[in-house]
Amino acid sequence: MAEMTKRFTDYGIASATYVTVPLYCAFSKEKSKAYNKFKHGNYDAQGITYKRDEYWNVSATIPSQASVLLMSSKLDPQTPHKYAKHFLKSIRLDPEDLASETCGMKILASYVSTEGDLAALDKSCVDEMPRFNMTLLADYQGFFGVEDAYNGILDTSSSSN
Repeated sequence: MAEMTKRFTDYGIASATYVTVPLYCAFSKEKSKAYNKFKHGNYDAQGITYKRDEYWNVSATIPSQASVLLMSSKLDPQTPHKYAKHFLKSIRLDPEDLASETCGMKILASYVSTEGDLAALDKSCVDEMPRFNMTLLADYQGFFGVEDAYNGILDTSSSSN
C-alpha cells in the first residue's frame, strides 16, 4: 500500500493533453515544422486563436488586502496535492489547512458567506474526512482482470479478458 500511495503522490501533472495537440494544430492553423507533421492541410477559414495581449504570460498579482482560498485535493488527478503546497509557499502567505475535495464545497460556501475572512473560515469538515482507501471492490476485480489491483499481476483466467 505504501508503494502505491507513493506512486500516486509522486507523479507529475498530466491529463493526456498530448492527444489534443493535433486538434490545436488544425484549429489554430499553426505553421511550424512540428505542427506540419500532422498534415492537416489548409482550409478557407481563419485559425481559431487569441491574439496575445498585455495579460499574456503575466502572473496575477494578489493585492495585499485580498484573501486567498486555495483548494486542492489529495485525490486530484490533474494537479497533485504537492503542487498546491508549492503554490501556497510561492504566494508567501501563512500556510492554511488544505481541505479534501469531499468537503470542499462546504469550505467554499463558508469562504463566500464570510466574505473571504480566512479567520472565520469553517474547516470543521476536514477533521471528519475518512482516510483514502485504495481497496478495489470485488465487483471490479473481474472487470480489471485482477485479484489484487496493486500487485501488477494480470489474472488471465478471468472471463473479462
